[in-house]
Amino acid sequence: MKLRLAALLLASAPLWPTQSRAEIFHRETISNFRAVSIAYDALVCGIWVANESNEVVLLSTFGKELRRFDTGMRSVRSLTVESDGLLIANGWGEFRRVTRDGRAIEEPFQLSETLFDTEGLHRDADESFLVVQDDPSRLLRIAPDGSVLMELFGDNFAPPMIEPQGVTRDPYSGNILVVDDNEGLNSLFELAPDGRVLSVSPLSAFGRDAEGVALQPETGTLYVGFDSGAALAIFDWIPSEITIDTPLERGPNCAYS
Repeated sequence: MKLRLAALLLASAPLWPTQSRAEIFHRETISNFRAVSIAYDALVCGIWVANESNEVVLLSTFGKELRRFDTGMRSVRSLTVESDGLLIANGWGEFRRVTRDGRAIEEPFQLSETLFDTEGLHRDADESFLVVQDDPSRLLRIAPDGSVLMELFGDNFAPPMIEPQGVTRDPYSGNILVVDDNEGLNSLFELAPDGRVLSVSPLSAFGRDAEGVALQPETGTLYVGFDSGAALAIFDWIPSEITIDTPLERGPNCAYS
């Protein structure tokens, strides 16, 4: 049913938001590299990648492998960067904090009673978490204490966001970026902080089954991981509009691009 709905939405693509459009330009693709969750880390000037195995990989911003380690978790479904290291999740309700070299910071825990099927995770500038789930299709903002600050259902978006898989935020524009996989539109959704759809950028020309997304804000470099397509695509990206008055904290400057 979801695939049929996605096909109908693709057929009606001219009805998608057109007043303002994000600009996305394909730069290159790293093939044979599965990336289901990715996160930019300015402190090490790299991209952390989870591939649904027990390992996490650190890449340079141009795709060279720098480090990998065993997380001690059977499978890492999503991850995000924090000041002391990484927050990783197995997609079934368990979260762990580890250092950038893989050492456990604390015992496994549950971030929120509402979170189990965690497909995408992003630690925001105010220390809350943006989370996407696909069953049901939801975008949530979770406070550090686990309380739900925002809950939006992708089925109510225009067009609907059917299978959200990865999430990040642009600190300059304030916009939230979510990738919808092949059971949905296989597209990049650009959202205002309140969930208003600003633009939808199709990704099928670059890979199959978009599942991870990260942004290097200093350079406007966008990274999209494709699961069944086993590829990591790199783009130049320009937001459609600015939705906040003051830029968010984005961490230290990256030493190189």
